[in-house]
Amino acid sequence: MISVQTPLRRFLLLPGNRHLTEHLLNALTALLVRRHGALPERLTDFAGATCLVAPLDLPIALLITLQPPPQAPRLQLVDPARVDSAGVNQPRATIRADIATLVELLEGRIDGDALFFSRDLVVEGDMEVAVALRNAVDDAGIDLIADATSAFGPFAAPAERLGRRMTGFAARLHRRFNPVRSHTA
Repeated sequence: MISVQTPLRRFLLLPGNRHLTEHLLNALTALLVRRHGALPERLTDFAGATCLVAPLDLPIALLITLQPPPQAPRLQLVDPARVDSAGVNQPRATIRADIATLVELLEGRIDGDALFFSRDLVVEGDMEVAVALRNAVDDAGIDLIADATSAFGPFAAPAERLGRRMTGFAARLHRRFNPVRSHTA
């Protein structure tokens, strides 16, 4: 089996690539906040809190810093091993699952409680922050592809079709090179 974990981590965490990726992720987050305005309001009490979202099948993680409304949360790409050991920017909560599960949670397509009790979703640290974040995105009605492609104006519909095809292809590629791991081991 081919492992792309280390080269991908190195590539994404190079300063220029990291900056570009963070810029794109933060632009997408700002777009989500514009389209789903109640999202930051639901997290008012947690402004300044950080949450680490660590996909189990990717070599990088996102450190999310909640901002006061109406600002969008700020996202940073991090090496999950360094965040755990450095003690700097220690997150108040950590959420771990495979990337497909995390995307489905973000879009509200699966039940986070059931995943938590089946151990397909691991939450550590301040449960109040994790639950507030989960409740906010659950109620938002996020559709990442539709929301992201809405920025294309009159080309949104063809861009959405292309985006859905590309994500299907990416999911198949990801499954091929990253076999499913047991989360309970």
